[in-house]
Amino acid sequence: MMDIKNNETISLKSILVSYLLHWKLILVVGFIAVVLAVFYLIFYPKTYETMARVQIQDENNPLSSGGLALGEAAGIMKSFGLGGISAGSIVIDDEIATFTSNHLLSEMIYKLGLYAEYTRPWSFYRLYEGKPLTVTADSATIFGLEYEIEFKVVSSASKISIKAMVESDDDRKESFQFTSLPATVKMKEGEFVFNYTLLGESAPDYTLNVTVRPLTSVSDDLVNEFTIEEVSKTSNVIEFITTDYEKRRAKDMFNMLIALYNKQSQEYKNELAIHSIAFLNARIDSVTNELSVIEKKIEDYKAKNRITLVESDVQYYVEYMRELQTKMIEAEAQSHTIKLMDSFVKDKANRYKIIPSLLSTGQESETNPFSLYNQTLLERERLIRNSGEDNPLLPSLNAQIDKLREGVYQMIDNAHQSIQLVINELKEKEQSLFNRMGEIPQQERIYVDYKRSQEILQGMYLILLQKREEIVLSIAQTKEKAKIIDPAFNMPRPIAPRKLYAAIGIVFFTLLITVGWIYGKKQLTDLIEEFQKANK
Repeated sequence: MMDIKNNETISLKSILVSYLLHWKLILVVGFIAVVLAVFYLIFYPKTYETMARVQIQDENNPLSSGGLALGEAAGIMKSFGLGGISAGSIVIDDEIATFTSNHLLSEMIYKLGLYAEYTRPWSFYRLYEGKPLTVTADSATIFGLEYEIEFKVVSSASKISIKAMVESDDDRKESFQFTSLPATVKMKEGEFVFNYTLLGESAPDYTLNVTVRPLTSVSDDLVNEFTIEEVSKTSNVIEFITTDYEKRRAKDMFNMLIALYNKQSQEYKNELAIHSIAFLNARIDSVTNELSVIEKKIEDYKAKNRITLVESDVQYYVEYMRELQTKMIEAEAQSHTIKLMDSFVKDKANRYKIIPSLLSTGQESETNPFSLYNQTLLERERLIRNSGEDNPLLPSLNAQIDKLREGVYQMIDNAHQSIQLVINELKEKEQSLFNRMGEIPQQERIYVDYKRSQEILQGMYLILLQKREEIVLSIAQTKEKAKIIDPAFNMPRPIAPRKLYAAIGIVFFTLLITVGWIYGKKQLTDLIEEFQKANK
């Protein structure tokens, strides 16, 4: 055993000695490694980590408010999924997916002009604040761009020369000459406006390369650069992290992304609210007409039967049945609401109209049939508004809407059956009380039915008015969904270049090259010797 250890020690020493005999090679490679490390430390731009944090706030959707009920109606409505108190649940993964969506990133890129990348000749580093000019275009041109366009701008005191190359199938090239800026370059892809920045006005002689890229290409790169994740599973805080050698660029991107997210959320909420207000106004008019009719019936009935003091005559009855009648009014009001919604949804004229608030499920999540149906209808409206009804995606989207509508029908039917069971049970209890009150004159009982119908309609009227007021107030609210906890900020110390990385690189580069060279040379020598022996 001792002989084996001694042999291993001798073998290791012989290997080390054989490598140290090539000390000149080690010094040369080490010197090269040091030079490369110095170049890395000098020329690699200082790169900083940028962070931001937001809290996704749980805001009640204006279409799912629980404030519609009268008395105990809130409990009944919630139990049947008809406008109960909204859970307002937040799915952080959905919010992160929204932040990283191509639509939101493209909007951010367009707002900041990041579709145009500026570089100096023989440089790989893009300019953000230090660029002498800017290239802009209208939204239709940028959002419709399919190929990269490279501009080479040569500016002097007398003229500005712009050469453009489109990286398409034919690699088209064009040249333009201008005496001053701003200037408009008109191409097949659209019009691009070149204009000086303050830096360009003070230094007119320069050469600059500008690459205008499609938004989807830029957004794909940014998705890989960004790290957007939840801070913990128990919080609604989202953290944004990225690295960039342009500190202002990273901060602007995060701040703009958060601002556009809040704007999009507010616009979506307002759009739903506007549709709901239009529905509520029509229903209020309808209930007002019905209320006028029932009040006229009460007036005629009292005059016909010479009833003047019915209220005092039936006081005992009212007191005795107060609790039961309150529940009956609430249940009838909900049944009336369901009927209104049923007629609205099944009306062919409303085939592609938003389902308003009175049938909120109380759980505004993406798996809810009403939420999915409304979101798909809004997507259809945006599609028609952006590209007209000839869009090839429209038939498939209509088919998806028709399929989702079946789920809406089913939920309305289930709610109607459930509330009808409650109404039948309440009527049985009421009939039992009526049977014990046989001495009450018939006209008085008819009068009570009329009064109940009047109260039901009055309850419906108050529900609709209250709901409309809530939605109007929600539009005026400016509560941001993504509350900024930490605006975008740069970490004080750069993460690159790092002296430690340079030192580690020197060691690994020296060892890897020298050991690889010596080992490879020895293997090659042994292979040649074996080949020569084999040929003898």
